[in-house]
Amino acid sequence: MATEDQPLLPRCHSSTNDGNYREGKLSTFLGVVVPCILSIFSVILFLRLGFVVGQAGYLTAVGMLVLAYGLVIMTVLSISAISTNGAVKGGGAYFMISRALGPELGGSIGIIFYFANVFASALYVIGFTEALINNFGPSGELVDALPGSTWWQYLYGTLVLLFCLVVCIFGAGIFAKTSLVIFLAVMVAISSSVISFIAQKASILHSQPLNENETVITYFYTSWNVETFRENLYSNYTEDITTGIKQDFQSVFAVLFNGCTGIMAGANISGDLKNPSKAIPLGTLLACGVTFIVYVLLVTFTSFTCSRGLLQNNYNYIQDINLSPPIITVGVFAATLSAALSTLIGASRILEAVARDDILGVVTRPFAKLTRKGEPLRCVFLSWTFIQIIIIAKELNSIAPIVTMFYLLSYGATNFACFLLKVASAPNFRPTFKFYSWYQALLGLLGCLVLMFFINPLYATISIAVMIILFVIISIRGPVTPWGDLSQAVIYHQVRKYLLRLDIRKEHVKYWRPQILLLVSNPRSCYALIDFINNLKKGGLYILGNVIVGNFCETTIEKYRTQFLTWLSFIDKRHLKAFVEITTANSVRDGARNLMLNSGLGGMKPNTIVLGFYDNGIPIDTTESYLRELSYTAATKNIFFRNRDFEKFEVEFKELTSNFPSLRYNNDNQQLSSHDYVGIIKDAIMMEKNVLVARNFQNLQKTSGSCIDIWPFSANTDSCDNTYYLVLQLGCILHMVPQWSNLKLRVLVVSDDEVAKVGVSDRIQKLLERLRIPAEVRVITSNSKTNFSVCSNNYESDYFQDLQPCINPTFSQVNQLMRIHSCDASVIFTSLPQVPKEESEYGCFLSEIDRLSDNLPPIVMAHGTNTVMSTSA
Repeated sequence: MATEDQPLLPRCHSSTNDGNYREGKLSTFLGVVVPCILSIFSVILFLRLGFVVGQAGYLTAVGMLVLAYGLVIMTVLSISAISTNGAVKGGGAYFMISRALGPELGGSIGIIFYFANVFASALYVIGFTEALINNFGPSGELVDALPGSTWWQYLYGTLVLLFCLVVCIFGAGIFAKTSLVIFLAVMVAISSSVISFIAQKASILHSQPLNENETVITYFYTSWNVETFRENLYSNYTEDITTGIKQDFQSVFAVLFNGCTGIMAGANISGDLKNPSKAIPLGTLLACGVTFIVYVLLVTFTSFTCSRGLLQNNYNYIQDINLSPPIITVGVFAATLSAALSTLIGASRILEAVARDDILGVVTRPFAKLTRKGEPLRCVFLSWTFIQIIIIAKELNSIAPIVTMFYLLSYGATNFACFLLKVASAPNFRPTFKFYSWYQALLGLLGCLVLMFFINPLYATISIAVMIILFVIISIRGPVTPWGDLSQAVIYHQVRKYLLRLDIRKEHVKYWRPQILLLVSNPRSCYALIDFINNLKKGGLYILGNVIVGNFCETTIEKYRTQFLTWLSFIDKRHLKAFVEITTANSVRDGARNLMLNSGLGGMKPNTIVLGFYDNGIPIDTTESYLRELSYTAATKNIFFRNRDFEKFEVEFKELTSNFPSLRYNNDNQQLSSHDYVGIIKDAIMMEKNVLVARNFQNLQKTSGSCIDIWPFSANTDSCDNTYYLVLQLGCILHMVPQWSNLKLRVLVVSDDEVAKVGVSDRIQKLLERLRIPAEVRVITSNSKTNFSVCSNNYESDYFQDLQPCINPTFSQVNQLMRIHSCDASVIFTSLPQVPKEESEYGCFLSEIDRLSDNLPPIVMAHGTNTVMSTSA
């Protein structure tokens, strides 16, 4: 079985790794707790908390926090479950989702999550720049020392981003040390804020003008006051002072949610952690608990002490009311810088993982190259370039909803992965983290999707559309991966569940459909028949059965394994909706019995057996003619081949079919005797299976203007038996297939009385109306005095020369009529001659079906054992 460390398939990216994949160095605290806390606080804690309370009010703000953290905690539980179910390598969320949901969905979410981190990093850089201008720009809180025009702000952001780039170049070690220093600064700033809320007395504050023409407005810090709390209790949405856009619940929540999105900061650098399976759940949950408590405390303190006007018009209020404003300035710089640094290094690690898996081929392959120390410098530089472009936007509140959309989509995918892993009941999904469930993961998924459309339907639609486009691109161009695909486990689980509910005892004729077992000796001589049966199945079960004749030994089993894989590849190449069943037996008849008895599962068992025509002729390899027909069809009808290049398809198809056994070149190698052939038909009838015998399908042509002809005959001339209805049903089913629907469906019946033709036609037409079969009825008059040349005992086939001359003239007459009236038909359906009970009559039976089907278009001769049609609604 393929594993991540020892895959059965070679790694597509092995040439780009160079064995330089780094080993983890960071502890739970430095690698997860610190980055997560800093990323969660980021710009919201110091620069937008007042905005949230001022617009939404205390109750709504706390409700928003509970909603956001509820969603985040559900996602953290899903992350914890996945990350503790085996080794987690670099790439964090991308690694976990791709290994669970496959490269298509994992790759598309990974790329979206990469850009979520890129946009988030730009958001934090803009927040740093805003704080810089507020404190040191024109009319700054601390000093008026720096110019504050747009391009100067862009320069400040560039310098901050350059610092982050330098830290990332030196790798995870310097990142951890830098983050620890920044973490301590943020904690000091938060402590100072708490102390200031308690100790600061009431005072008058002034709004900070955003430009020279703006008036300065006075607002109040009331200290602890119940009236202030009552004023701040409910929402009061006004225009945002930076964008001029009137706010509402959705827009405010989109900003606040960015203060809860740092939960992936530790998972993103999972490749740098000493023990990611332990560190990610423990550290992330701890970070969520700490930040939630801090947020609720500061929201409560703010609501009791700050007037609404202050909160709505001064985003830097925490610094203004602080006993030591420079401490808050340092805290703001530290929080925004650390968040920008964390998301930049996280984005580079995600891109490295995507490139290492060769998800987008040549587009990302160059970024899989690492330095000697195992650092993804190319990924860092590309991420830095994207962020440098995005910070031109300048408006923090404008970028926040985009970041929120990308994060929600990524969180939803993580919950989806956990949900599928749980409901698939895969035995190997045994996470050591136990505090999760499928309904928690499902609730997290639905919550993320609902919030996306609630916050901004347009952005949500665009995000999902981008994911779908990436999914399609990766599906078409992505490499074969050795990870295993969760979809297979989910499909297995659902199929088993519904197969148990598919009770064969509850079958009803109204819902009958052909469930076909096609017995094939070698596909090289019957490609057209295999394709034809694929059309005839009408959404039913289709099994390709093959018998390997030989003693049960290692050689036979090895042959079985090889042939089974070749058959599966053949089905994939021809896009057949079929299963493969191969058995080993001492004779073809014994093997056919095994297949007829044991093929299928539960309520999905074959009810119709299809055999090719039996003769002693040397089989012809039809590969070349079959490919010519496919080439003609592709050229004239613009059929889309997955390979697109038909020449490439032709080479691959020939290489594939060469793995099938060679066709026999003389009659000495014939493994199936005529006696066993008729015996297989009798065995199928004994098992109450319908039997179809197909002949001349090497000449199958679906030309425009041709017909599907049905020649039904009944063993009882006074009524229609099961065979009669089966022949009608098969012709109708084939006519319902889109590729065959443009052909005319005809029912041809034979009458020996010219006068009775009209009456026969009316009866058949009424029958077809009751059966809802849209066919044209033609009545053929048979002249028994006609000299049918085929009635002669002088057979053209060498095989039948040794058989007794016991041909029933009826079949010869029908054959002659078919030659005359169905010479332009694409396919003919008719009844199979009566199968003999005595073995001494087997030769006569073979002669009858030979005479019936000789020198005709492709013909299917059917024998029905069960009712297959219903006239009831």
